[in-house]
Formats: sequence, C-alpha cells, structure tokens
Amino acid sequence: MRGRQAMKNVTANLLLQLVTAASGLILPRFYLLAYGSAMNGMVSSVGQFMSYLMLVEAGVGSATAVALYGPLSRKAEGEVNSILTAAREFYRRSGILYFLLVAGLTFVYPYLVEGQVPAGTTRAIIMILSFSNLVDYFFLGKYRVLLNADQHGYIVTLIQCLGTVVNTVVSIVMIQMGFGIAMARGVATVVYVMRSLLIFWYVRRHYPYLDFHVLPNKKPLAQKWAVLLHQVVNIVVNNTDLVVLTLFLKGDSLLEVSVYSVYNMVAYNLSNVVSSFSNSLGSGFGELFAIDEEEKLKDAYGTYEFLYNMMLFICYTCMAGLLASFIRIYTSQITDVEYLRPELVVLFPVLGLLQNIRIPGLTMICAAGHYEETKWRAIAEAGINLTVSLALVRSMGIVGVLLGTLASYGYRTFDVIFYNSRYLVKGVWKRSIRRILVNLLAAGSCLLLWSVCPKPYASGYLGWAADGVICGMLAVCIILVVNWAAEPVQMKLAVEKLKGIFGVKGRRGAEE
Repeated sequence: MRGRQAMKNVTANLLLQLVTAASGLILPRFYLLAYGSAMNGMVSSVGQFMSYLMLVEAGVGSATAVALYGPLSRKAEGEVNSILTAAREFYRRSGILYFLLVAGLTFVYPYLVEGQVPAGTTRAIIMILSFSNLVDYFFLGKYRVLLNADQHGYIVTLIQCLGTVVNTVVSIVMIQMGFGIAMARGVATVVYVMRSLLIFWYVRRHYPYLDFHVLPNKKPLAQKWAVLLHQVVNIVVNNTDLVVLTLFLKGDSLLEVSVYSVYNMVAYNLSNVVSSFSNSLGSGFGELFAIDEEEKLKDAYGTYEFLYNMMLFICYTCMAGLLASFIRIYTSQITDVEYLRPELVVLFPVLGLLQNIRIPGLTMICAAGHYEETKWRAIAEAGINLTVSLALVRSMGIVGVLLGTLASYGYRTFDVIFYNSRYLVKGVWKRSIRRILVNLLAAGSCLLLWSVCPKPYASGYLGWAADGVICGMLAVCIILVVNWAAEPVQMKLAVEKLKGIFGVKGRRGAEE
C-alpha cells in the first residue's frame, strides 16, 4: 500500500511542479513587460524577506509531521488529536508574531529601495503577499500537516494545481486589462483562501474523529526548536542571495535582483520538479523508521537513490544545455538591464545539481527526525554561505553571492551523504559517491555531444522547445545506458519496483 500511496503523491507533486513551473515562467515575463525590471526585482526581493519572517513557524509543521508518523500508523486517534491540538496552539502564536513582523517590514522596507519603486506600491505588495501566510497560520497549517503525514498530501497538491491555474489565467487577464501590479498579485491571495476552504472540507469529511478540544500533547513537538534551526539554515542558504544583493548593492540594486530572479526562476522551478519525487516519499520512509523495518528501508533507499540520481542528472544536463538560449529568448524585449551573462549560465546549473544531490540523504534525515543530531552541521553550512557571500558581494555582485552558495552546498552535500551512511542507511556512502561519478561522466558526455550538434531551431519558444526535446532525448538515452552498464542488477530491480507500483504485476505487486 505504501508504494501506491507514494506513487499518488509523486504523481500529484510532479503535476503541481509542472503547473507551477509553467506559471512561474509565464507570469514573470508579463510582469517584466508590463511593469519593468525594477518592479519585478522588488517583488522578488520582498518574497525573500517574507521567507525570513516565515521562521516564526518555529519548525512546528515538520516536527508535527514526524510526531504523527507513529500514531497514524497505529491508528491511535486520541494521540493524533492531542498532537494536532498542540500544533494548532503553536500555529496561532506564530501567526500573531508573524503579523507584527510584517507590520514592521511594511514600514522599513520602502526605505531600503527608496527612489527605485513607489513606496505605496511596495507596502501594498508586502501586505498582499503576507495574507496567504496568515491564512496558513490561523487556519490551514494543521490540516496540511495531517494530510502530508498520512501520505494523503496529494489532495493538497491537486487543489494547489487548480488554484495555480486559476491564478495564472486571471492574473494575465488583469495585466492585459491594465491593472496595477498590486491588484494582479492580489488575485493570488483570493485564490489561496478558496483553496484553503476546499482542504478544510476534505479533512472534515475524511477525518471525522478530529477533535481540537482535547488536552494538547506538546512533548512530541519538543524537537521543534531543532527543526526551526534547520529551517533557519535552509532559508539562509537558499534565500540569502536576494537579501544580500538588496542590502549591499546600492543604486540599481533592484535591477540586479531582477537579473538574479530570472535565472533563479528557472532553477527554482526545476528544483521543485526534481524534489517533488523526494517530498512525496518522506512520510513513507518515516513510517518505515517508525516501525523499524531496517531491511525494507535499505532496499527501498537503494532503488530510490538510483532512480532519483538518473532523473536529477537528466534534468540538470538539459538545463546546462538549454539555459543560455532560453534566457536570450525570454528577455529579448527587455532592454533596461543585460540579462544574458555567461557566468550565470554556468553557475546556476552547477548550483542546482549540488543542491539536489543531497536530497536522498536529507530525506532520510528528515524522515528519521534527526534534526537535533545534525543542527551544528547545518549551522556550519549557513556560516560558510554568509561569510563568503558578504565578502564577495561588493566586488563581484551576483557572482559573489553565488560563489558563497556554491561553497556552502559543496560542504553540506557531502556531509549529508556521509551522515546518512553512518547513522541511518548504514554503509552506503561508497555506492552513493560512485553513482554520482557515473552520472557526472554520463552528463559530461551528453553536454560534449550537445555542444557540437547544430541547433537551427532555437529562434523562438517553439524552436527552443524542439531543441529541448532533442537535448532531453539525448540526455535520457546516454544517462540510462551508462547507469544500466554500471549497475545492471539495480536497474532490473528498479524496473521491477516501478512495474509493481504501476500495477503491472497485479494488485499484490502494487502493494509491496
């Protein structure tokens, strides 16, 4: 049954990330053409500051999910209710603190970008972007955590898909009709509230035993502070760049932020597509840890890592081969700042690959709840990132902050691999490193062939898509063949596992 639930979650998450990626590529171009690079930079920068304010969630969501794995697997409804009641209390406190911090940001932020965008528009954007988070704290958070922990996260995901499509269509219509950016962004908030009502209806219908008036059990959430520390590190590592550029580049900082955000838009959407595979499996691995199925865990992890690495390298090989032509086409009508920069074309795919190679090991750490045990390792990653970024930002601009991120990813990625091998899925680090090297060889061979191939099509989006199909087919063929040659037994096991999940071998195979 775990396999079938995992496939539902993976499929739904992949669909969401594809829809989100499409929306994330389409809407920013409309914003750039309608409102300019400075306004686009402001919206991106505000979004990163919001990420910092979200730290008031204090790790409640992840800690609650870990605490729920055991009770849900045992169908202990009383324990589930007491844990969720405690989570609701924490979410409400976080919401109040978040509201106060947003009020402070609304006052201070316009002075950081003074003279680049109107202060009134900036304040409106901050309030609009914050409202959906307030809905999550006071209303939706506890239900979302329950569904994810019970391997029913695909319900939340499918509702998000619908909301994203509606938001994209309505936003484009409003932009084309000449509405301001605040009104266009406000649509997303309305859609988010409607989405929350659908999730509430589903949970109340399928979990009739829920009762938030029982005595809260806060003990299982004691690890939330360790979880919070990991969230702080994650935000510092993945969201510091735009904040550092906003604070330390003077004059046209929002133009540079806009350049960064266009490249990061591609990297972020691709990373989400890749991570949808692992995010959907977290609760399944968490259940295996909870019931102590060590052998099944090791076998499942071996297949998961093997499949994940192939998918990862296929995606980032295509990104490396197609990014420059995409940026050229995407920004062809935008002249207020230079977007096509060779150094960024190289750095962003490398960073994306380093960021995501660690995901199999990190999935195990989160599923096992090893937040306290790994907190100092995470702190070291954030320290490296900030130190290098702050040292280089004034002299090297965007490249400086990217080198800071590269240094921190390089350290933490291999640290996660070795930690997982030592404490969780023991003795697998040699296999993990070998798989990375095999896929690097395959990806390098693919890019070498792609670099000498004629590319007559990429003069517009359809032409670029045609080149993308060719590049993708080349990457799939080379990476699959190289991995099959390197690990024929594991390839056979992976194929059999996929057949079982998709029901090719019948119901019994699907439930294994």
